[in-house]
Amino acid sequence: MQELAIDVKILEGKSCLITLDGVLNNETSETLFEAIQSLFNRKIWKLVVDLSGVSYMGSPGIGLFISLLDELEKHKGTIVFISPQANVMEVFKLFKLSTFYSITNNLQDAIKELSELSH
Repeated sequence: MQELAIDVKILEGKSCLITLDGVLNNETSETLFEAIQSLFNRKIWKLVVDLSGVSYMGSPGIGLFISLLDELEKHKGTIVFISPQANVMEVFKLFKLSTFYSITNNLQDAIKELSELSH
């Protein structure tokens, strides 16, 4: 079974950094969904997801992020992705995920984008 390590760190301003390492497939997307749901339960709606360690993202991973759109929109939240690897970026383009979410190269840019959302 493939693994996905999920590290969650609360940032300033009711936002959160989620660092992923491994593969995002059918088995692991459920675990990630539960982690994100627990943040929503704590009223954290602005997420930065570091994808630099994700070597593979299948359609269940894309489906997960698309399924969060309504909930995030309702609470004026969003997800900013950091540094997806080339193959993951191809999946983003294929499913047009960048039309819903921002993609940046580093944490500073992601935090800046979230702070601009607050104004």
